[in-house]
Amino acid sequence: MMRSKTKNRFQIIPVLLLLITSSFSASHAQSADTLRISDAIKIGLENNFSLRIARNEELVARNNNTIGSAGFLPKLDISSSASGSNYNIRQELATGEVKETKNYPTTSVYGGVQLSWTLFDGFAMFANRQRLSTLEGINSIAYQLKVEDVVSDIIVNYYTLSAEKQLLDIYREILRLSADRLNIAREKAAIGTSYLLAVMQAEVDYRTDSTQVLRQINRIKDLTITLNKLLGRDPSIQFEIESKIPEVKLYNQDSVITMLKSNNKELLISRLNLRLKQIAIKEAQASRYPRLTLSSAYSFSQSNTPDGSTTLSRNIGPSYGVTLGVPLFNGFNVNRNIANARIYMENQEFYLQALENDLTAEAVRLTNNLMLATNLVEIEKKSALLAKQNSDISIEKYRVGLISDLELRDAQIRYLNAEFRYQNALIQAKSAEIAIQVLIGNLQMP
Repeated sequence: MMRSKTKNRFQIIPVLLLLITSSFSASHAQSADTLRISDAIKIGLENNFSLRIARNEELVARNNNTIGSAGFLPKLDISSSASGSNYNIRQELATGEVKETKNYPTTSVYGGVQLSWTLFDGFAMFANRQRLSTLEGINSIAYQLKVEDVVSDIIVNYYTLSAEKQLLDIYREILRLSADRLNIAREKAAIGTSYLLAVMQAEVDYRTDSTQVLRQINRIKDLTITLNKLLGRDPSIQFEIESKIPEVKLYNQDSVITMLKSNNKELLISRLNLRLKQIAIKEAQASRYPRLTLSSAYSFSQSNTPDGSTTLSRNIGPSYGVTLGVPLFNGFNVNRNIANARIYMENQEFYLQALENDLTAEAVRLTNNLMLATNLVEIEKKSALLAKQNSDISIEKYRVGLISDLELRDAQIRYLNAEFRYQNALIQAKSAEIAIQVLIGNLQMP
């Protein structure tokens, strides 16, 4: 009686686990909308937090690029002041006379408009204008680079999620095959054509496959959270995705190297940084030139001193002047600043050359990886089809006793490994293609 209860309990386990995994899939599909790759990119471009930051930094650089920030425009101020005093005064004259005044009041009032305009500063304002324009260009390209990075991450994560869902289907199919094997083993044991050891081994393999399904479900949940994070939205949002990964486009290695040298965003930023170093030399050289400043004001002032020789003094009207400053010697600091600016420019040239060399090497590596991955896709696709056919045939052979438990399990593992290699090759190929598009500054939006 106890043995019968144990047998029934073992028979219930596969059914329960299958119900758990299938119900998870059904409830997930019913509660989630399909998120197309184009919609995911659109959402990410609108909501991604790093893109928002880069967009604001670009806006700040654009706001700073004005002739006023460069120093071309005059400075105009309004100022006013009022003061008063109340002194006790004692005066001892040469004649010996002493005069004392208690609580002697004085008042003064001032107001005016002041204009200051630098007419010439050794071309520093022109260099500053070039620097601000270059910084705006750097931040604009940096924003475009951030867009490419975010979009490429969204695409890769989206298709990775698609591949992992395909693998989940394979894991579930393997689990179904393991359930069939377990049922067959039990039937054989019941009629005496098999031993209990085969049932136990089938039970162990079934539980192993159940664990793989659960781990894969959790893997998909993690990728869903990651994708939601990239899209800048609530990580708990559930969605379905398009399962098909589009075909990969091949790129010629020489054309990739040529395009990256003219379009790569990192190279463009590095060249603009070199431009900044050249402008810094001009700014340092500006300190050698005279400085000419125009100043003008229209002011009003009044002083009241009762009981004095002048009880009221009032001035009102314009004033103007020109100031010329000629630098003669400042401890050779100008020469030092110019020399350092030239060194910084030389270092930037070295950095630009190193970056171009690194990106060229990356282009060679990615094109090689893309070629390898596309070849693997064709090979592994055929292997996966053959492995599935072998798995399907093996379960039928096992049913009629033509192959052993180990041979059936080996066929199932071969099928799973072939599908894993195929999906992995698809992701590697798509990732290499997207990386090349980013490298050459020509990311294709799906």
